[in-house]
Amino acid sequence: MATVTALTGILVSAVVAAVLALYLDVWSSSGAAPGTPGVSAQAEMWWDLSRDHRTVRADASEGKRTNLGFNAPGGSSSMDSMIARGGVHAGYLRVRLILVNFSKAPAVVTSVRARVVRERPIPAGPTFRCGPQGSGEPSRVKLSLAQPRTPASEVDENGDVLGRYPVQRYQLAKQDDPGLFDIEVTAGAKAYDFVFEIEYQQGGRKKTVVADDAGRSFTLAPIPPETSRDYVCNPQLNAWTPT
Repeated sequence: MATVTALTGILVSAVVAAVLALYLDVWSSSGAAPGTPGVSAQAEMWWDLSRDHRTVRADASEGKRTNLGFNAPGGSSSMDSMIARGGVHAGYLRVRLILVNFSKAPAVVTSVRARVVRERPIPAGPTFRCGPQGSGEPSRVKLSLAQPRTPASEVDENGDVLGRYPVQRYQLAKQDDPGLFDIEVTAGAKAYDFVFEIEYQQGGRKKTVVADDAGRSFTLAPIPPETSRDYVCNPQLNAWTPT
């Protein structure tokens, strides 16, 4: 009986292996695997404080803390902690968008938009700012939450608008050649949670893929009024100093 069971297990394993091999062979020869999207999208915030201002409108509890050391370099870790405790970014975000084509059919990107998920209350705490400490290349792709359904625009080195992004045809050809986009999103009049919608054409059809922040929405609030409490990072003192 044990011999029969062992032989049956070997036979079943062989059948599964054959089916899996056929599945992978069909995928590699005909395009995307069943159940996978034509284009996959990921997005992440990133900051180069040699050229970017990072601003956080913090929760009210931050104003009661006595230890305002900002954990150099650039205050990034303490600002991340402020966000985790209920703060939100303000003014603008820099976002790196990564697109990968999982089909052998080329995909042509036609537009990038912001889709507002909800309005959210603005935290009542102080504002913390850090950077820039030098100069660098600005983003050439701009989105504004003041008009969230307006597609992203492309600008030249002087900041003049060239047209709707992408101005030139942008094609995603294959998996090992992902598309990388550096997008600057500016705030609207209120604080919003939002995601990115990327429209593209593939196989004669119009399609849309959504990119968020690792399963969460991005959040951006307007710059606070000048009367608000404000701190800036001080690299020499390794602390936040009031303005």
